[in-house]
Amino acid sequence: MTGAQSLSGGAAVAIFGGLFVAAIAFVIWSLSGNRVGKTASPALIADARTLRPVAGSARIYVVRRGFMGGMAGMKIDIHGVASGQIRMNQFVMAEVPPGTYTVETAMARNGIKPSNSQTTLSVQGGDVVVILAMLKVQSLRSTTTQERIVGTEAQTAVATTKMIEWTNRSASVA
Repeated sequence: MTGAQSLSGGAAVAIFGGLFVAAIAFVIWSLSGNRVGKTASPALIADARTLRPVAGSARIYVVRRGFMGGMAGMKIDIHGVASGQIRMNQFVMAEVPPGTYTVETAMARNGIKPSNSQTTLSVQGGDVVVILAMLKVQSLRSTTTQERIVGTEAQTAVATTKMIEWTNRSASVA
């Protein structure tokens, strides 16, 4: 008689157990890359939510939204200014002098293929830039995406998320 043979009960349990342990190990490894900063002070949060920079400076906000990969850290780097990590429904804010800046995002555990995206922007005194950072999941890899948001959408994004302090910053960054 030919045909498919089934596994014995013990072999099936062993295979399932091995796959379960491997899945748990992968989740732990993924989350171990998190280096999220601490929650900002209430005064700093209140000031950030006004979306009004100090006279002569500009503000750059990076807000993370989206469900996919929400507990995994997303690295945020404003080249030459500050860097840190945020998770879902969190944001960081940098008060910067007028100039040109590059904002780069990547997942904390990039894996084999980088997940980076970047935006280069020029700001003048009084400008406020809010960037929405999300994770786009594709069949074989995930990438971070950035989208500039304005108006009520930007105000709502900052007002309804938790502010996190930068983990590395220059002396001039709020």
